Amino acid sequence: MSLEPAVVVLPAFAQDDNDGDASEVAPWLEAYDFASTDVDGLAQPLYHTDDIVLAPTGIGKAPTATTIATLAAGDTVSLDDATMVTVGIAGAPPSVGTLGSVFVADAVVDWDPKIRLDDAFELPRWNTEYLWELDPDLVERAAAAARTVELADSDRARAIRERYGDDRSPTVGVGPTIGSDELYHGREITAEVERLCAAYGLDGFATTEMESAATAVALERFGLLDQYVSVRSVSNFDREPPGGDPVESIDALAFDLGVENAVTAGRAVVDALRDA
Repeated sequence: MSLEPAVVVLPAFAQDDNDGDASEVAPWLEAYDFASTDVDGLAQPLYHTDDIVLAPTGIGKAPTATTIATLAAGDTVSLDDATMVTVGIAGAPPSVGTLGSVFVADAVVDWDPKIRLDDAFELPRWNTEYLWELDPDLVERAAAAARTVELADSDRARAIRERYGDDRSPTVGVGPTIGSDELYHGREITAEVERLCAAYGLDGFATTEMESAATAVALERFGLLDQYVSVRSVSNFDREPPGGDPVESIDALAFDLGVENAVTAGRAVVDALRDA
């Protein structure tokens, strides 16, 4: 069997992966009539219709890279004419976006490779750059599709925003995403992330998550990076509110809202790409 999808959707986690919290996978299974196939190398079944493949990657870089490489190197799915779409939740700096907002990534940075020197760090000294710029036409098409939907809001998100002095409603934007196996939170560590972005020539970042860097490097190895788009909705801020404690604010999550808006925008993107 060789599937020839127009779009491959890449959510990270099912309910069992996340201590029983909401799932990035379940809303897709509810929205489409998927068949499923077990594939060696994938931790979960591969779900598929005539033109969509849903391939849960798992959380973090190693499971994600394994999933992408399995798809690209195997004969179950042909990726030649497919667009790969990450759809999931993310953190964001309060200065850039609010809870429930959706961002389409125009660049991916890997936070993990660096040389750390106590309270300072340097870029890696080996001849590899951990920045991937994504296809601008695809980014524009995805952002335009995401802007056609109405994003939800929630009482929980409003209550969290109030602690930050933030009265904004969710919107759609474009900006770099940071991929990392380290789930970080707080003003000190995010200042270092901003310094890393500056070292790569970027003016800050829009979202922070755990899968995009692995997706980008794996797709690049197979010559598929220009067929990749990342759609993320903000479920949490990446630092504490003014005068707050990061130990407390790391648990201030609008998790359900993030998943809902990611899938709402993601479905609009998928449908636009299917019809292209």
